[in-house]
Amino acid sequence: MTSLPAYPLFLQACAALDDEEREQVEELLRLNHVASEYIEYSGHIAQIPFSDRFDILLFKGLDLITGDRVDPAKLHATLALARENQWRAALYPANILSPGGRETVCLRLPSSALDCLWQWQVQCEDGSSFAQEFSPQHLPSSGEGELDGIAHSARELALAPFLNGVLPIGYHGLLLRCLDEEVAKTLRLEGLEAQLIVAPARSFEPDWALSGQRLWGFSVQVYSLRSERNWGIGDFTDLSALIDCASGKKASFLVLNPLHALDANAPHNCSPYSPNDRRRLNPLYIDVERETEFLATPSLREMVADPQWHERLAQLRCGDSVDYVAVAKCKHEIFVQMFRHFLAKHLEKNTARARIFNDFVEAQGQSLMAFARYEAERLHSSDALQTESDPRFTMYLQWLAESQLEACQQLALHKGMRIGLIRDLAVGGDGGGAEVNLNKDLYCERASIGAPPDPLAPQGQNWGLPPVDPNALRTSGYSHFIELLHSNMAHCGALRIDHVMALMRLWWCPRYPGRGVGAYVHYNVDELFAILRLESLRNRCVVIGEDLGVVPPEVRTYINSSAIFSNSLFYFEKYDGFHFKKPEHYHPKSLAMVANHDVPPLAAWWNGTDLRLRHELDLINSEEELQQQLHSRREEKYQVLHWLGEQWLLPAPWQGDSESKPFDLQLCAAIFRCCARSAAQLVSVQLEDLALLETPVNIPGTSSEYPNWRRRLPADVAALINSEFGSKLLYGFSEERNLP
Repeated sequence: MTSLPAYPLFLQACAALDDEEREQVEELLRLNHVASEYIEYSGHIAQIPFSDRFDILLFKGLDLITGDRVDPAKLHATLALARENQWRAALYPANILSPGGRETVCLRLPSSALDCLWQWQVQCEDGSSFAQEFSPQHLPSSGEGELDGIAHSARELALAPFLNGVLPIGYHGLLLRCLDEEVAKTLRLEGLEAQLIVAPARSFEPDWALSGQRLWGFSVQVYSLRSERNWGIGDFTDLSALIDCASGKKASFLVLNPLHALDANAPHNCSPYSPNDRRRLNPLYIDVERETEFLATPSLREMVADPQWHERLAQLRCGDSVDYVAVAKCKHEIFVQMFRHFLAKHLEKNTARARIFNDFVEAQGQSLMAFARYEAERLHSSDALQTESDPRFTMYLQWLAESQLEACQQLALHKGMRIGLIRDLAVGGDGGGAEVNLNKDLYCERASIGAPPDPLAPQGQNWGLPPVDPNALRTSGYSHFIELLHSNMAHCGALRIDHVMALMRLWWCPRYPGRGVGAYVHYNVDELFAILRLESLRNRCVVIGEDLGVVPPEVRTYINSSAIFSNSLFYFEKYDGFHFKKPEHYHPKSLAMVANHDVPPLAAWWNGTDLRLRHELDLINSEEELQQQLHSRREEKYQVLHWLGEQWLLPAPWQGDSESKPFDLQLCAAIFRCCARSAAQLVSVQLEDLALLETPVNIPGTSSEYPNWRRRLPADVAALINSEFGSKLLYGFSEERNLP
C-alpha cells in the first residue's frame, strides 16, 4: 500500500482537479459508498467537504496522487477497475433474500448469453434441494455494463421456493449453470457458485415480548463487582451471586458490559469497548478457584492458602479501582500451572475432560485456532513462559471462560429470569489487536471510527477503532459479521448492539491527526439487518440496538420492522429537548435505562459533581462555562421534579423549590419508581445508583486523564441489593412492572 501524501500536497491536488477529473472522483466515491451529506445534531443537512471525502479513498489504499496532482492515468485506471469489478462475478459471494426486503437474486451475465437456457440449483443446509431452468432474457433488467470490453447485463432472478415460502431460512448453496455447452465453454465466468442466505422478516420474539410483559433488571460492569472471595476483579462467580440476589428481587435480566478479550500483553488498556478480539472472552473473568485443575493441584491450593498470597489478594480486593496489571499477573501465574496440570493429567491421557475440551475447540473452528496462534506468537516474542506460548493455553482459557459464562446463563434461567444475561457487542476492535490483524483484508487501518463535529466536540471524535471496508465485507460473504453475531449471542438471552447505526453508516476519520475531520461511509444496511435477524432467530436471542444520539430515519425503520428493541436513557427522553417524557410515552419496544456507562450516576448528575469533575479535567474550559452548565442543569432538575409531580410521586420533602437540595434516598426511589412505570418493556437500573455513588465508571472524551473502566462498587451485591437501603430503592419496581 502506498504511503499517504502530505496533507498540504493532497489539498493542492484537490484544488487542481478539472471538472472531468472531479466527476471521475465523485463516481469513485459513489462506488466506495462515501456520503456527500448527512443530517447533523441540529437536524440540518451538513455538506461534507470534498477533500474529506476524497481522503477516504486514500485511506482505503487507492493510489491516485503523484506529487501535488491527481495522476490522470491512475485515476482513469482505478475507476475502470472499480466499474469492471461490479461485473466480474455472475453472483455476489453472499446473496440475501428476506420477506419485505430483497426478494430476487441479482445475476450479472454477458449479454450474449441471455438467450441461452440456464439452471439454478439451491442446496439447503438441511440436505434438501431445489432446481429450475430459466432463460435470463425473460428476467427483469436492473443495469448494464462492460467487462473486458464485453457487454454485460444485470438480471433479477426470483426463486419460486422462496416466493412460495418453502425455502427454509438459513445458509444455503446456490449454483448457476449454463445448459448450452458450446456457449458455456466460451464464457469463462467467475462466481457461478455462491452462498444464498434466507433471512426472516423479524428477529427472535419470545413469549414475554409478544405478550407485552414489562420486565426490569440491573445494568452492571462485571469487573466492578466486589466480594470477599474474588481476586480484585469481578468474575463469573460474582456474576452468579448477582443472579441469585437479582432473581430474588424479581429482576428478569442483567445488562453486562462487553466481555470481549482485551490485550493480555497490556492489561492497563482495559476499555471493554476497545477490545483485542470481540469474538473471544476476557480470561480475567474466570474464577480460578472453582476449576478442576485448581482443585486437583495441591501445590496451587497451598500457594493460595499461604499468608503472603492472602495479603496479596487482600490488597487487590480493598482498592476502589481494579488494578488490572496486578490482577492479570496474579491470575496468569495460576493459569499457567493449571494448564500444565491439564496437559499432563488430561490432554496427554485423552480423558473425558480432555475430550470435552477438544469438542469445544472443534466447534469454535478456525477462528479460535487463528486467535490462539496469534496470541501464542505474541507471547513467544515477549518474556512469556513456554507454556503460555503454546496455542492450546489460549484455547484452554477460552474454554474455561465460555464454560463459566454458560453456567451463569443457565443459573439465571433456572432462577426464573425471563431473559437472563444481556451481552454487549462493541462497535469495533483495537487496531493493534487480534481481530483486526487476523482480518487485514477487511479493515481499513488508516482510518478510525468516530463521530462528526458537534458543539461538545467541534473537531469531531476519533474512537481509535479501524472500520471495516463495506466492499471487502460484502466480497467476503459477510462471514466475519456472521461470526461476530454468533459468538456474542452465545450464553445470553439478548444482545445489545453498540452503535447500531453502524449497520447503515460509520463516520470514518483519519486515524492520526493532521488531516480533515472525515466523512460517512455507508454499508449495505438491508443485508446486514437481514443477517442480524437470521442470527437472532437461530440463536434464540433478542436484539437491542443502541440508537442513542443522531439516528438516520432509515435505521429507525429497520429497527421497528425487524422487531429489534431500541435503547433509551432517562436523561435524554424529552419531548423538545427540555420537558421530560411521560413514562407512558416511552417506546414500548425498548430497553429504557435510568443511566449507563457513558453518563454520570444519578447522584452525580443531580449534585452537579460530574460537571465539576469535567471542569477539573479541562473538558469544560472555563469557570464561566461551568456556571452556565450548572445553571442549565438546575433547569433540568426543576423539570425532573415537575415530571415526578405529574405522576404523584414527588416526595413531600421535595415539594416546592427543591432543585438545589442534595440528592437523597427518597428522590432516588421516586425516580426509580417513575422509570419503572415506563411503557418500555425493559427497564434497567445501575447497581451504583443503589449506593448513590457519584464516581463515574467512564468519562467520554478522556483516556489517560481519568481512570476509566476501573472503578469498583463500594460493597458486594448482597449488601447493595438486599440491604434495607437497597430494598427501599427497589421497592415498587416489581409492583410497577406488574410482575407476579
